[in-house]
Amino acid sequence: MQSDKPILILLVDDEPPVIDILSRVGQQLFPEAQFVSVESPQETLELLADESRQQPQLILLDIDLHQSVDGIELIPKISSITKKHVPIVMFSSSVSDSNVQRSYKAGAVAYTQKPEDMEGWRNYVAILKRFWYETSRLPRKSED
Repeated sequence: MQSDKPILILLVDDEPPVIDILSRVGQQLFPEAQFVSVESPQETLELLADESRQQPQLILLDIDLHQSVDGIELIPKISSITKKHVPIVMFSSSVSDSNVQRSYKAGAVAYTQKPEDMEGWRNYVAILKRFWYETSRLPRKSED
C-alpha cells in the first residue's frame, strides 16, 4: 500500500491513556502513519462527513465509548459515510465471543484486542504496520 502520502489512521476511543500510548508508539514504529483520534460517536461522524479533511485509510474502533451508541452500533453509520471504502478494525479490551460475532456481522474487517503492556503495544503497532501498510491494498476513494 505504498504511497507518497502518509496513511491516516483514525482511532475512535474515549480513553486518553490509550490514545496517548498508541500515538507515541505509532510515531516511533510507524512513522509513515498519522494517527488521528476522536473520543465519541458524534466526533467520529462529524470528522468523516467533513469533505475538506483527508479521510482515513483505516479506522481502529473501540466498542465501549461510554455513550448511548457503542462502537459496534457505530459501524453501519461509518460504513454509510465512507461507502464501505475504509476498513474498520475493532480495537477493544473485550474478549467476549458475542462482541466478536456482533462486530463482524456489523461490518468490521477484523477484531483485535488492546495490548496490556508496552511490549504488547509495540507488537500491535508493528503488526498493524506490516499488514495494513505493507501487505494489504486499500481501495481508492471512488468519485461516485
